[in-house]
Parts: sequence; C-alpha cells; structure tokens
Amino acid sequence: MTYLLWITAIGFTSCAQLTDGNTDAPEWTLASVDEPDKIEIITWNVQNFPKSGETIDRLQAVLDSLHADIYCFQEIENTASFQRMFRNIPDYETAISTKTYSMHYVIAWQKEEFSALNIQELFVEDSYFFASRPPLNVEFRWNRGDSLFIFNVADIHMKAMGDASSRERRHRASEIIAEYLLAQDPAESPWIIAGDWNDDVTTSSGQYSFEALLDRPDDFLFVTAELAKDPEYASYPGWPSFIDNILITRALFEAHKHSTVTTLRLDRIFTDYFEVLSDHRPVMYRF
Repeated sequence: MTYLLWITAIGFTSCAQLTDGNTDAPEWTLASVDEPDKIEIITWNVQNFPKSGETIDRLQAVLDSLHADIYCFQEIENTASFQRMFRNIPDYETAISTKTYSMHYVIAWQKEEFSALNIQELFVEDSYFFASRPPLNVEFRWNRGDSLFIFNVADIHMKAMGDASSRERRHRASEIIAEYLLAQDPAESPWIIAGDWNDDVTTSSGQYSFEALLDRPDDFLFVTAELAKDPEYASYPGWPSFIDNILITRALFEAHKHSTVTTLRLDRIFTDYFEVLSDHRPVMYRF
C-alpha cells in the first residue's frame, strides 16, 4: 500500500497551462492517471454540479485528461448537463441514480475495459438513514486480457452534520451496509464503496458512525484511513477533514497490498479550483 502526494504520485505537470494561449478557452495539460493492468477508482463530490458557469467545460477537460477507469460522483444537481458533458467524453458509459432526492450519483466507467453486468440502487427502503440518497451500485466485469474479474462498486453520500441525530443516521447506515456485505460473503465478493461518507474515521465521531465496519477488520477496510491522518491529504479542506472515504471487502485485501491511494490536489493545479469545481478534493484508489 502506497500513500503519495498527488503531484509526485501520478506525474502531473507542476502547473496548469494553456495550450493555445487563449485565456477564454483554456485547455489544460494534465497527465493521465490510467495505468495498464491496474484499476483506478476516483471518488469526487462535485458540489452542486454545476457549481459555476465554467464548471462543465473545466470538469470535462479534467476528466478527459485524467482518464481514470471508474469515477464515483456525488452532488449532481443537473443530471441533463452532466449527461451532455459525458457525451463529449465518448470513452465512457454512465449510470445515474433515480431515487435520490435532489443531489444525484453518477458512476462512469471506460466502456472498452469494463462491462456493467447489473445496475441498482441499494437500501431504498432505508433511504432515511442514507439522507434520502440510497447508494448507487454497479456490478462490473473487467475485460482485460484473458482473466475474468467481477466486482461491485457502490457510490455513497451519507448524512452530513455533526449533531447526534446525524451521527445516529450514519451509524445505522453503516450497520445496514455491514449486514448487506456480510450476506454477500466479503471473502469471496469484491466490493468497493466510495464516496462522501460525511465523517472522518480518525475522529471519535467517525469511529462511532462507522463502528459496524471498523469493528470487523478481517472483513472490511477503509483504504483511506492512513491517508486521513495527514492534513496535507484532507479531502474536505474547508474544515479541514477527510470525509471522502473508500471501503473494500476482504476479497480485495491481497490486491490492496500492491495498491496506491492519494488525494488529487487539483487545487495546486487550478488556482480557482474551489470557485469553479468543488469544495471537495477527489480521492483516487489504484489496485
């Protein structure tokens, strides 16, 4: 498991540059994070998308450059604009939540490498505990070489705020997740749950919110837990805190030994990042 600062970890340029000198239509020179024979998953709360009039063009340029395998987005308010944006990034297919209230999920994946075997929204009956945002789940088949790898990705956005009621809802949501994953057999069923968990596993609040998952280290692992201890990696710098977590099941523990997790410091690339894109930084897991 490797924890690296974003700039050195994925070889980006030290600053964003315009390729044509036209400040009205910037094209940013960012390196791809896509690595052969690895899977990259990026979770990104893109704050009330679109956050500004520049958001769509900027996000499209960033995604087209990053070219990660799978993205889990949260807080998509305008799904039509988001879909139109992805039509300009033809390498991807998308799944959009339908049962969320106001702020939707989108999971996007490289269609040449991954096939979606099943798409569903989980825990709809328990939507209250998930802040009326039941997680979006896609079951994938990785189409790389002769090997067959089937795994599940779930996109999550838990209840915000630090009051007792909100913590209880996160606590119960974590119990529901743990019960569900245990029924799938975490040793045999590879799951990745990525998103805005709205709590930090390094704090007493987060340890209570996610108790049902943290209390079973043989079955579940927050791969972002060590990263969360360093404020340099804070996924929500306005607090600052690390609330954009990624959880895996035991079936992925062996692959995790050769993995990398990092916060993508796009705010070091774009000086207007927090005005144009989001108040959250994206977090990437590669395994």
